[in-house]
Amino acid sequence: MYTDEELKDTAVNVLRKLEQKFSFECAEVYIQSLYHMMGGTEYRTPKVFQSTNRAGCAIRFFKNNELFFACFPLPTVLNEIENLLSITSYPISTKAFDFPEISLGSSRIENIYDRRIASMHEEEIFNLSYSLNQADESFKEIILDGSIMLSLERKAIANSSQAVAFEKSTWFDIDVRALYRGFDMISSSEKHLTSRQIPNSIHSIVDDLISETIQKTVHADKLENVTVPVVFSPMAFSQIFSFSIVPLLRGSSSEKLSSELSPDFNLIDDGTVPGLPNSTAFDDEGVNQAKTIVIKNGVFEQLLNSSQFKEEGEMNSGNSFRVKMFEYFPRNYQAYPSIYPSNLLIGEGETLSETIIEEIGDGIFVNSTHGYMTADYHSGAFKVSANDAYKIEKGEIVGTLDTFDIIGNIFEVLSKNPLFSKDRKVVRPNNTPYSIVSPCVVSEEISIFL
Repeated sequence: MYTDEELKDTAVNVLRKLEQKFSFECAEVYIQSLYHMMGGTEYRTPKVFQSTNRAGCAIRFFKNNELFFACFPLPTVLNEIENLLSITSYPISTKAFDFPEISLGSSRIENIYDRRIASMHEEEIFNLSYSLNQADESFKEIILDGSIMLSLERKAIANSSQAVAFEKSTWFDIDVRALYRGFDMISSSEKHLTSRQIPNSIHSIVDDLISETIQKTVHADKLENVTVPVVFSPMAFSQIFSFSIVPLLRGSSSEKLSSELSPDFNLIDDGTVPGLPNSTAFDDEGVNQAKTIVIKNGVFEQLLNSSQFKEEGEMNSGNSFRVKMFEYFPRNYQAYPSIYPSNLLIGEGETLSETIIEEIGDGIFVNSTHGYMTADYHSGAFKVSANDAYKIEKGEIVGTLDTFDIIGNIFEVLSKNPLFSKDRKVVRPNNTPYSIVSPCVVSEEISIFL
């Protein structure tokens, strides 16, 4: 594994060679060293699945006013760039832009690096995986499946501004599924948590999961009235939000976001909040992360951008990230930098979710959905399956419901008297490279098909 200094020196040496050999006046070098270790459990059997170490270099440069992009394994990059011009034969269609001046502030984002994760070895993650099984020893009917992944990412960025940005970060990801057989039925629940540090107690995560799973074995009567308020959990709402609204936060989508939304709806992207999963000192172009107010009191303020994709005179929001979608860990040096959120913060309301449920009386609580990736951000329409939902009766959650379909439009949900809870949770929907801090959201603009 490369040392921190070796990564920084390699970035400088690659940039120097590009300038000396090819006389590039505008070039950028991005180096990533990524180390994964994943463990888990299958049917109460601890198992180490894989250990991955990846290091590479991505280069962008202008030649004859055309932009080119190339990637190389880090061990051979200094030799392989001798043939750079023959490798990058097709230019990227784009208007001319300047690579940003790398100028890191004196402050750093705290709580994004856990030394325990960076130094953990295979035996330790094996023991960590085994701790999943210890939590269900008192519940013989419970079977846990899941995985724990520890990641260490180090990145170095150098460009023609003659400065180098370097940062190292850690992630802890846990995915757990509990299966329970009781009361003549089988139920299951899932939990996913992403954090920068190892949680204080994995047992508490598993205990909550077991409680949810057992609760599902209490089956509710079939709904008689399907025109009731729907309460979306932070995860359920974020799943729909990720594919119906988030794609509009970049590009020329301001007219869609400028539609009349509820004055109670606020949306901020903030990559500077300590401890959140995607807070970092700078994005993948070396631009300092920022707090960007996207929507304030229902009124559109600003889109997210990058050095390549921003309007003239617009401040850079620091949202350029190299992402390969649908990978377990999506950050990848081989991906071309594009605009993504870091941490989206949906504004909270004034009432706790427990009180909201009490005041609703009768309704539905949706904890998770399937099919949310089919949401149409052009129209705002979505159709999802509520695979984890509960009946609310007289202000209490009384039991689980069979899977049913939900149809709605995100613009109607966010414009026609939505109710946001005071309490929020940090979630990361599957297949997304960002986190969302979301409240529970209540809407009556939903069609239910049982």
